[in-house]
Amino acid sequence: MTQVVNFPNDIEKIKREASDWIARIERDELTTAEKAELNNWLVISPEHEKQLIRLSQLWDTMSEIGERSSIEEQSTRKLEKRTFFGHLFTQFTYKTAVLASLIIAIPFLFYLQTMLENTSKNGQYFTQIGEQKNIILTDGSEILLNTNSMVEVSYSREQRNITLLHGEANFGVAPDKSRPFTVKAGSGDIRALGTNFSVRLDGNLVNVLISHGTVRVRAKEKLNEVPKTDQTGYRSRNEVIVGAGNNVVFDDYEVESVERESDKSIAKKLYWRKGFLSFDDEPLSDVIAELSRYTNLNIVIADASIQSMKVGGFYPIDNLETVFTTLELNLGLKVKKMSGGNYYITNPNS
Repeated sequence: MTQVVNFPNDIEKIKREASDWIARIERDELTTAEKAELNNWLVISPEHEKQLIRLSQLWDTMSEIGERSSIEEQSTRKLEKRTFFGHLFTQFTYKTAVLASLIIAIPFLFYLQTMLENTSKNGQYFTQIGEQKNIILTDGSEILLNTNSMVEVSYSREQRNITLLHGEANFGVAPDKSRPFTVKAGSGDIRALGTNFSVRLDGNLVNVLISHGTVRVRAKEKLNEVPKTDQTGYRSRNEVIVGAGNNVVFDDYEVESVERESDKSIAKKLYWRKGFLSFDDEPLSDVIAELSRYTNLNIVIADASIQSMKVGGFYPIDNLETVFTTLELNLGLKVKKMSGGNYYITNPNS
């Protein structure tokens, strides 16, 4: 005998949940927490968004009917004195008007479209060379992508996972104890414990700079070394828990270093978030290497004797040629522009 198993109707469940959200929005403006909850519900499945839009369109149509019925009710009150059916008709229009009053107190479709447009769903996001992009996630967390970078967002009911595929990104994490926020980079990952931090992937090296809060950094994602304590300062060869002001570097095998950074050093390293690069008496070779991340120009130090010359200052990312002007005016160097976007830096006195 064939055994028949009846599974719950998921579509009907989604429709009920969508109706509940419409009712909650009608009652009052959603709180910040409720908006995050709605966004989380929307990204679980494309069917959620589909049913919510479908129901909102249906309710908008009913709202128009209700408005027309409300006008008709006024004339009905006059008719009820003259016709036997006046009472029955009034009951009908009254119920319709009540239904309309319960339907949408705000232009729901506009509200929904705004929420969907202003939040980013699961998928890949990237920047071109020299470009930066701010991504607002469905829970209110933010990702600021630096030049030539790519992340993949994968949110679910239980997890908030981000994969840094290449480049650099800064993460501002919205607190949610029920759903861990994890950034995967290289062979390891970074677990946010309510924080703000940046991650830079350079070959097999991952550099994590924590500007606020606490993070757990793990060199190998699949190697679990459970800490005996959640306190800042726990460390093993594979895992470290550190707070704001620390810079962590790990490779494919272990945590290589944990260094305490001054507030000034952190601010300088994170100036890219404001659209600037900051240098403080750094070797010309390092400055050019950093500049090259933000441009398609091929910048060559043609004279080895000037590679260690010290360079300082603030430079806008969208106008890096100001660096060339500084090199010529302040350091007396010569920057020669060649065809094909090539720039050669030389010392005219050597």
